[in-house]
Amino acid sequence: MQFNLPSNHGLSQDVQKDPDLLWRAPDGSPSLTDVQHAALAAGVARGTSLLVVAPTSTGKTHIGLWALMGWLFSDQPRHAVYLVTHRALARQKFEELTKLLCARHFQGDKSSIALATGDAVEDGEGHTPTQPLEVPVLVATYEKYLAMVSGAGIREDMSQSLIICDEIQILGDESRGRNIEILLTLMKKARWGQLVGLSAVLDPSDAKHLSDWLGVKLIHLSSREKHLHYECRTPTRLLSFRTDQSEAGIQDQERPASAPDDLPALIAQVLRQPHNLPAIVFCTSKKRVYETTGAYARSLKLTVSPTQSLLSGLRESTAAARELSCYIPKGFAFHTADLLDAERRLVEEKIAKQEIKLVFATSTLAAGVNFPFKTAIFDRWKRWNDRTKTHEPLPASEFQNMAGRVGRMGTTGTHGSVLLTSTDGFADKKSIRIYLQPDQTNPLTPRITPQAFHQLSLQLVSSGMCETQEELEELLLSSFSATREQESNQTGLAHWTAQLNKSTDALRNWGFIL
Repeated sequence: MQFNLPSNHGLSQDVQKDPDLLWRAPDGSPSLTDVQHAALAAGVARGTSLLVVAPTSTGKTHIGLWALMGWLFSDQPRHAVYLVTHRALARQKFEELTKLLCARHFQGDKSSIALATGDAVEDGEGHTPTQPLEVPVLVATYEKYLAMVSGAGIREDMSQSLIICDEIQILGDESRGRNIEILLTLMKKARWGQLVGLSAVLDPSDAKHLSDWLGVKLIHLSSREKHLHYECRTPTRLLSFRTDQSEAGIQDQERPASAPDDLPALIAQVLRQPHNLPAIVFCTSKKRVYETTGAYARSLKLTVSPTQSLLSGLRESTAAARELSCYIPKGFAFHTADLLDAERRLVEEKIAKQEIKLVFATSTLAAGVNFPFKTAIFDRWKRWNDRTKTHEPLPASEFQNMAGRVGRMGTTGTHGSVLLTSTDGFADKKSIRIYLQPDQTNPLTPRITPQAFHQLSLQLVSSGMCETQEELEELLLSSFSATREQESNQTGLAHWTAQLNKSTDALRNWGFIL
């Protein structure tokens, strides 16, 4: 921790006086994490573009907010886009910024902030803005923003725009990464005014490559402000690792009989330990969330009636609303992307107030939201893959992002606990050892490849983002994937150009380009 502001930090007096924007120690001095101090020293509040990589619970959200405050409230009109990975997270960030900015800085004008997801485009007043790309602050999912700029045309000059990219490692996602890389390439070409990328799970090499491609400064810190205690229980062994004793490595010992290795007993044990609450049980699918929540409710002999009275704030008598109205008074709940806004908001309010001690959730609740969890229990750590028709271990980066939701800054206690179980097979033990090493992350795999050029070229031309072969070449050959390919292949991008020529020839034959 640092208890001072760096010289030339760039924070306005209003920001420094605002307890929601600047934490303070009991003696009134500023209280900054190491990565926050480094970001301010590098100029994030003065318009400097950064890629910030640091573990979860190190205050990266505030770094984005400082950039936002410094950018918006300057002497000239400016525009900010806050990009996130999930619709539920976009809604949460939108509500957070509406509450934070409107009364303080927009004179109560809620139309100054807009939300754009696959569900809707709306401003803080609940209206549909006529020009959502022009509002002072736009919160959007990556794909929705790409669709919006594809339809309206991305600005040729984005020098008056701040782009905040939360969970920027989504660039390497197998199913989503290609479109997100296209979006970043388009914005890079349009020369943003400031870009702040945030991630908890990029390794040093990938972070360096990505910051070089983006043309931004890199802040990469690996130290945690709050430590994690990992524990994996098998039928015979107990594997553990502590980030505050990392030099000791993974400890492997016989599992005590007092340490249960099945989910119901594990939950019961955690609930008997108030210092480990509240706890979150991560499930690999929405279906599994409902199964585990239902099983826990049955263990308490709870029955949800079709005429269940609803808790305050819930107006629509959905199955989820009735179940939550039954469960929340008993101190537990569930959270998935399927919840209605009122249902989601109620659960999150109860979590924040620590009126709920146990939450069953998908990874949606792990995406950059700050809740006071002390313990994370993994129901399962393998997920069904429709493509391979097998259960596969979660990517290490995704696991660490979920595990890092516990022991966050602003919560009491010195550490968070991460618990999971496993069979005792060799393959499981090998996978588990990767999870028990927080510095183990998945490589950032570029997702634009020549094999996809036919489909990608058609997509870019039909959306209007490119009209000629030259524009296609300029865009694709300046992508992050192209940069990585050029570095690793001695022949450079000759094979990319050859495949792109075939794709544009096909587009000509189909009549899409001249």
